This record gives sequence, C-alpha cells and structure tokens, in this order.
Amino acid sequence: MTRAYVDDQDPTGCPPLLRLYLFGGFRVERDGGSPLAAKWPRPSARALVKLLAVSPGHSLHREQAMEICWPDADAQASLGSLRVALHAARRAIEPELAPRASSSYLTSEGTLLRLDPRTVVIDADTAETLAERALAGGSTAELTTALAAFTGELLPEDRYAPWAAIRREELSALRDRVRLALAEAHLAESETELATEVALRALAAAPAEERAHRVLIGAYLRQGLRRQAVRQYHLCREALDAELGVRPGPATERLHLLALDAASAVVPAHSAPVLPAAIRTRPGPPLRGRAEELGALLAAGGPPVRLIGGEAGVGKTRLTAEAARRAAEAGTTILWGAGHDAEGHTPYGVFVEALDAWLADRPPSERAGIGGEYPELASLLPSLGQIGAAAERSPEEERDRLFRAAAGLLGDLAVAAPVLLVLDDLHAADTGSYQLLSHLARRAVTTRTDWRFAVTYRAEELSDVDPRRTALDTLVRQGLAHHVELGRLGRAECLAIAEDAGARTGLDRLWELSLGNPLFALELARTLDEGTDPAELSAPEGVRQLVAARLARLDPAARRVVEAISVAGGGTALSEVMDVAGHGLHPPLSAAEAADAVDAAVRASVVEERPVVVGGRPLPGLMFRHPLVRLTCYDGLSAARRRQLHSAYAEAVLRRRPDAVDTLASHLSRADDPRATRYLRQAAERAAAVCANDTADRYYVELTARLDALAADAAQARIERGAVLRRMARYREAAEVLREALDDMVRRGDRNGQVLAAARLAEVLVKHRSTDEAEELMRTYPPQPQTPPLTAATHHLAAGVLQFVAGRYEEAHASACTAQQAADAIPGSGRRGLLARALGLQATSLGLAGRLAEARPAADLALPHAEAYGDRELLVTVLSVQREHARRSGHLDEAVTTGQRALRLAEHTGDPTAIAFERANLAELHLLLREFTEADRSARAAVRETGGRDEWCTPYALVALARVLIRTGEPGAEELLARAKEVAGAQGDQQAVHEVRTAQAELLIRGGRPAEALTLLGHGSGPGAAHLAAWAELLSGQPERAAGQAAEETARAERAGERLSESEARTVHAAALMALGRRREAMEEFDRAEALAAELHYPAGAFRAAQARSLDFGS
Repeated sequence: MTRAYVDDQDPTGCPPLLRLYLFGGFRVERDGGSPLAAKWPRPSARALVKLLAVSPGHSLHREQAMEICWPDADAQASLGSLRVALHAARRAIEPELAPRASSSYLTSEGTLLRLDPRTVVIDADTAETLAERALAGGSTAELTTALAAFTGELLPEDRYAPWAAIRREELSALRDRVRLALAEAHLAESETELATEVALRALAAAPAEERAHRVLIGAYLRQGLRRQAVRQYHLCREALDAELGVRPGPATERLHLLALDAASAVVPAHSAPVLPAAIRTRPGPPLRGRAEELGALLAAGGPPVRLIGGEAGVGKTRLTAEAARRAAEAGTTILWGAGHDAEGHTPYGVFVEALDAWLADRPPSERAGIGGEYPELASLLPSLGQIGAAAERSPEEERDRLFRAAAGLLGDLAVAAPVLLVLDDLHAADTGSYQLLSHLARRAVTTRTDWRFAVTYRAEELSDVDPRRTALDTLVRQGLAHHVELGRLGRAECLAIAEDAGARTGLDRLWELSLGNPLFALELARTLDEGTDPAELSAPEGVRQLVAARLARLDPAARRVVEAISVAGGGTALSEVMDVAGHGLHPPLSAAEAADAVDAAVRASVVEERPVVVGGRPLPGLMFRHPLVRLTCYDGLSAARRRQLHSAYAEAVLRRRPDAVDTLASHLSRADDPRATRYLRQAAERAAAVCANDTADRYYVELTARLDALAADAAQARIERGAVLRRMARYREAAEVLREALDDMVRRGDRNGQVLAAARLAEVLVKHRSTDEAEELMRTYPPQPQTPPLTAATHHLAAGVLQFVAGRYEEAHASACTAQQAADAIPGSGRRGLLARALGLQATSLGLAGRLAEARPAADLALPHAEAYGDRELLVTVLSVQREHARRSGHLDEAVTTGQRALRLAEHTGDPTAIAFERANLAELHLLLREFTEADRSARAAVRETGGRDEWCTPYALVALARVLIRTGEPGAEELLARAKEVAGAQGDQQAVHEVRTAQAELLIRGGRPAEALTLLGHGSGPGAAHLAAWAELLSGQPERAAGQAAEETARAERAGERLSESEARTVHAAALMALGRRREAMEEFDRAEALAAELHYPAGAFRAAQARSLDFGS
C-alpha cells in the first residue's frame, strides 16, 4: 500500500519513531509528525495498545485480543468492538493517517495484530535490554544505568489487570536481579555505603531476599560493625523462616560465623569489672534486720525487676548497696544510677547516670567501639560525645532506636557476666526512664538474658494518677516485677544500729523516738554520741529540726558551702562547689577557706565524699548523707537566698558545661533569671526529640508561665505544647492550652497566629467534643491570600477533618486538595508531612464518597511522603487509609497485613486512642475471615484501651466488640451499641454514627425484627448498609423491593470496585429471586456470589451465600 502522507516523514522516507512509556503510567510520544491528542478517543483503543505493548513479541491474535478485552460479549459483537478500537488506536497514534491507509506503527498481518518494532520503541523493552546486557557484563556503571531505566511501576493504573501480570512480574524480577547485582558489585569494589544503600532498597521490596542480606552482612563486617552483622543475619533468618520456611544457605552461615568470630568485641570479655561509686567505698557497719529482704534481692529466678519500697529513711539504698556489693563479689557486673529532684526530670537521667558512670571508666578505644556499634546512645551519653539526635527521624523512631540500643549494650555486658542495674530514687526520674525500664524488663524475659534491676523508690512521691506509678503497677501486673517492701526495724535491730554509731546511753529514749526508722535511729545516735542529753532529744517528726541543729554547729563558712551544695541537688562535682564558693558567695571564699569548709561538713556527717560523673568523666564529688538532710538545709533558706545560690550555681555550670540544658533550665528558673526561657525551650525540645513527652510537657508548662509577658512567644510555646499533649492523647489539656494560645494571638492582633492556633484547636476538639465549636472556629479565623502556606495548609486540613467527621465527604476532599496545593509551596521537610496528611484525607474522603477507584492512588501517593517524614502517628493514619481501601476492594490478606503494621506503629506512638482504633479495625477484618477467636481478642483489647473514656475511638471499639458478640451469638451487643450510639452522637462523628446504625440493624435482623431494622436504616444508608436494607425488606415479606435494592447495590458496588459489598449484595439478591420463584436466576446469582467470595478469599461472604442457598425462601 502507498502512504497517504509524505510531509511528516523524514528525508529518508521513514516515519517518526513512536515511543510508548509503560513505567509510571501509560503515555505516548512521537519524535516528529503531527502532535498527538492528549486524550484518547476511546478507552478500548488505549487498552488495545497497552495490551500489545506487554504481549510477547508485541503481537497478538485477533481472537486473543477479543477474549481479553471483551470477554462477556459474543463473537460478532467482539469483532465489531475490535474493529472500532483498532481504528481509533491507529488514528490516536497517527492523526495524519488517511482513510484505508496502513499504519506505520500498529499493523495487521493476517489474523495477527502487531506493533512494528522498526517504528515503535517501548521503555520496558529498553530497560530489559540494558538489564540483560548489564547482568552479562557486570560492571557497576552498566548496572547503575540499567537500574535507572526502571523508572516506576509498570502500568500502575492496571495494577490488577491479569493481562499485564506476566510482563509486570518478569520486569520486576529482572529489576530485582539488577539491584542485587549492583549491590554485590559495589561491595566487591569496597564501596560499602553504596552497597548498603542498594541492598536496603532490595530488602524493602523483598524482605526474604537472602542475597541482599548477605551484602549487608558483608558490608557491616568490612566496616567492623560486628553486632550489626549478627543482627542482620538474624533478620535474614527470621524473614526466610516467615516467608519460605527455610534456613539461610551455606554462604550466609559462613558470614555469620565470621561475624561471631570477629576479633574485636564491642565489650571485651577481659574488661576488668569496675564498681560504681555508691559501693566502691569500704562497707560500714553490718546491715541490721534485713536478712530476709537481702535474700529476696539476691535470689535467682523470678521477675527481672525488684521494687524496693518503704518510707523515707527506712534503708532502701543501704539494703540495695549491700545486695549489689555481694552480687559484685559473685561476679555480677553492677551499674548504678539515681534520680535527683534538684536537677529536674532529665530525659532518661537515671539510665544516663548508670551507663555513663560505667562507660567513664572504660578505655577510650572501648568507648569508641561501643559508640560505633550503638550510635543511638551518643545522643544522651556525654562519655560517647553526646551528639545530637538525627533530625530526619521522628521522636518516636528515635526513642525506639534508643531503647533497642540500650538493650543491645546490656545484652553485650550480659554475655560476659550477669548484670545488675540499680536505679536508686526512681521516684525522682522522668516518665521516659520508666518506659525504658519497662522495655528492658520485657526484653530480659523474652530474650532470657541475664540482667536484673533493683529499683528503690518512695511510693508517696507518686500520686495515683501519675503515669510513672501506672508503669510500675503494669510491670507487677505483667509478672515482670515484684515488691520488696521494707518496714520499720524491731527494737533489737534498731538499737544495734544506734550502738554501731557509738551510742551507749539513752537507748530506750532513742527507740521511743525513732520507732524503728533506721535513719532516725542513726541521726539520734550521732546526736547522743556528741554529748546531747537523751531527755532533750526531739520527737521523730522533728528530725528536720534535728538536722538543722547539727548544721548550726558548723562554722559560718561550712554552713554557706553546705547551703550551696543543697541547691546543687543530690550530688555535685567538688570543682563546681569550689567554683560557686569562689565566685558566687558573698563575700567569696578563697580556695583554702572553701576546702576547710568542705572538710568540716564531711566531719560533721552532713555530706560525704563520693565520685560523681559529669560530662562523661568521673570526678570527685560531694553528696548529702540523706535526702532529708539536704531538704532540711534547703528549706531553711530564705527565698532571696535560694535565688542567689541557684543563680551562682547556674553561672558555674555555664562556665564549665554550657550544654547541660536540663541543669541550667532548673537553676535559672529557680533563680527567676530571664535566661531561663532560653534553656527551658532547649530542654523541652531536647526531651520531645527523644519522645520523653512527660518531661517535655513539664518544661513547656514552666516556659509558657514565664513567657506570658511576651504574648507572641508564649502563644507559640503553647501551640508546641499542644502538639505534645495531642501526641499523648491528652486532648482536653491540649484544648485548654491551645485556647490560651488563641487568646494570646487575638490580644496581639497576630492574624496568621490566630489562623494557626484555631486550626490546631479545631482538630483537637474533634477528638473529644462535638464539632460545633470547631466549625465556628474555622469560620471565625479563615486564612487570607497573604497567609503563609504552612498556616493555610494547616487550616484547610483541619477544615477537611471537620467535614469528614460530619459526613460531608466531597467537601472534605475539596479541602484536602486545597491543603495539598498550599503544602506544595512549603520549603523543607515539613512539606512531606502536610502532603501525606492532605493525600491521606483525600483518599479517605473519596472512599467514603463512593469513589474508591480514585481513592487508592491518593493513598499510594500519601505513603512515601509519610515514610519520608518519619512521623509514626502520621504513618499510622496513612496505613489506616490503605487498610480500609484494601478491605473494601476485597484484598483481605493485604488489609490484615497493613492493619497489623499500623497497629505496631500505633503502639510505638503510645497513643491509646490510635491503638484502640487499629485493634477495632483488625477485629472487624478477623470477622470477615471468620477468625472469631482473634476477632474477640482484638475487640476486647480495643475496648480496654479506651479505658472507659468517651474518646473519639470509643464508638468504633464498642461496635467491633458488639459485632463479635452478634456473630458468635453471645449476649451484650445491645448494651454496647447503646453506649456507642450515645458517644458517637455527642461527638458528631457521622461515620461512627453510621457504623453504630448498621450494627444495630444487623442485630435487629438476626433477632427477627426486620421492620425495626428498616425504620432504623431509613435514616440514611451508606457503605455497608444497602444489603442490610435489602435483607430487612426480604424478611419483612417484600421480596420484589429486596430484589430491586440488591440489584442496584450490586451494580453500584461492581462499578465502584467495592468487591465485598458486591458479594453481600449478590447473596441477598439471589435470596430475593428465590423468594420470587425465579429459581434458575437465583441459582445463577448464588453461583456468582460464591465464586466471587472464593476469588476474594472472603470466608464470611462464602458462608453467608452457602447459608442463604440452603434456606427455602421460595416458601
């Protein structure tokens, strides 16, 4: 045939090349000629070209094309459709093609359709050629170029099309082979960082790929990271066992042996044991009256944590020190850390002191090795450099890494000898320390590692609502800890202590006043030894006065030094005391005068010399002999004197360790120094960065109180604190703080600040109250054209959340799109988080608006942004959206896997509302799979997680448990749903209201009350309600209405891709047809329903279809 055009050909007479792009979405380009239309005239034409592009040899028999594209049409109709599609396709890729002219690109050879390889270039073919050439050659450059040619997923818009599956799998496997070969090539060239990066990407796609694990193990070994190599081996073994049920191959096992036999251990086994300062000194008088308690502490077996409690002065620290000393003599490694009231709630301070004191005595080479193996600990421990935490990770992720590193280091220590970690005065520690203790206790049990904890604390310092008390109670309840309660001593033991201290007379009076408290007895005995008349001894409640009397016997210089030490806290470096004495006291003391004063205080047994660790180095230090002694001294100072001494101590710290932000924040605050705000903010941000939320909240409370005179700074601090409280699920407190921030912004006239504070407040209000107030805030404080993008995006996201909760899904989608546009203009990493939230809200809104096909791409786009941003709370939200889309699309296994990942992340965030919501959704998924035991366990756990509070998640948890009871025939569902209805209605959450209503309708139908179910569903239906309404009509004696409703729902669900709803609708449709006497049609519909349920692996749907088929609806 002759061509009908010549102008568009090049001088050689060849037509311009046609380029088909399959990676990342289908598109067509041409090197020349007439421009191609942006939109194809017919979808079938576009589908035909894509089908040929993925077919072997890019050719296909006409009958094959008809069977794939029009499977349900008869032969004549299929042939006509093929002709129309073929004509449209040729016109789309060759607009200038004349009628009846042959195409340069899409040709026909008899019964074969074919893309001409001389004029058509396909990106997938190019990538395949480069990959095969690179695999044959093996050079790094070729492999890198080949891997770059795989620019995305093959035809993502046809992800589930069977005709593309074979080509997609071929290219995916080829890309994986190239990636693995590239990782191995980098490793062979000793480019360990590049090899690690490529291997990690390979494992992200295929966690059980053994070659990628081997590359990582080899890279870690070349870098001297033995433990990371061992850890990678175990990850490999777990992945292979979980996915394939096999063990690693010989090559991997050889690498594992190399890692285990490495010459340089992180903690050398021959390291000489070093005793903590608390037990390094020679023991004093014998321990009296504590043989049973001492035996309990030293006993083998039992829970890993011993909680030593009792009143102040009862001898908790003394008993623990004796147990630690004896354990050390038996070869146990002892670590000792303590909480200090005066230094504030330093993040993980008690563990920092314990680990830092141990590390400070290790040689520099050993510390370097530990720092290289556990870089996460370097963000907290001065002995490892105290470098900042990685900014690209979220606080939750940083906390998890920190916890794992602490467990790893203790595990290394436990390899050589058992470990006893003493946590003294834990009541003065921050909440993060309790969380770390809980984590390590669980690890000790699950890994059967030989480390134990001896914890002393004063229960009266922890209120019933203190989360730290809750943490200890949880440890006991879970069998991870038991109490060793110290009571007062008997008369004989008490008098023996007094005699050990030198008392020989007045012992009866001493017993009468001490009442068996060892500290009181000891202090009274020392007073008697100094010549005091026993008749003049004060009562036990006057012990502080007793201490004050002893202080009064010191010379003025010694008293002034003791006062300075009382301001420093439980213990302080001698050098800092001397600094304060020389520069902070008025008049100042010379070095000689200060040294004499310290000697006098030590001789008077007011303080004692004990090493302390400061900045990662052990230094000579001073410590009060008991906290009551320090408190007596500190309480005796006037307010003005306290401020002056705190200011002097802060100046000394600034001169010696200016990065000690927690200590500086504490002292400058108590000194009422204007610089306190700077260090309070730094301390709060540092605490929040390692997810020590309780500590961060404490700092923000004090910071906002100090900034009230500066409204702008105070308001911003309140907004930041609101974010911390929201992350802790303390919504009511967050709302109060954000209202104060909004009021501050209004007083200042800061319009942008008002918009931001109002948006943050609105989102918090949605979590625990009706949406009315939040809606009013959105209307009152809208963004303006000049509003910064971050603030505008935050506002539109809050508006979208409100509209979503109110059931206005199209409006919510529009607001999320507006938020996405604003987020695109934001510089920096914050853009990723807002984009993830905006896309996630779009996906959820589209799904509930019945536009499921559009929802899934939005969710897929949200996930990489959420993962890159690193905020686990945000990632949970996006995964929750993906889980719901997978469920409604009928991919139940994918939904369970995604839901389990979302739950694990929710547990890491510590937000009980998110945990409850994810557990509730997993329970619903288990019901769909007819896994009733798992469903019951998840639903009950979700309800427990709510704690009986009216949280936003409460209705969903109650509905999940009610559905479990309904499906298993157990009582109690009606009461649960009544409670859920009350909470959902009060909150104005329309989705929750809908879930309650559908569950109530199911209960009524199963209870033989279909008319009531119809009345209930008449208020409005949504996803999951239409098939229930059809059942209610059928069981009410209206089969024609039921058949009509079921047919409409079947068609709607099929169009929307909601496969589970389609399965349920087909079942009730079949039952209605049977009731109408249309048996043949009914049986065909039952067949379709059962086939669809089987295809989806939907056991609940298959069961209902089989059950409905067995019933005689025709009668």
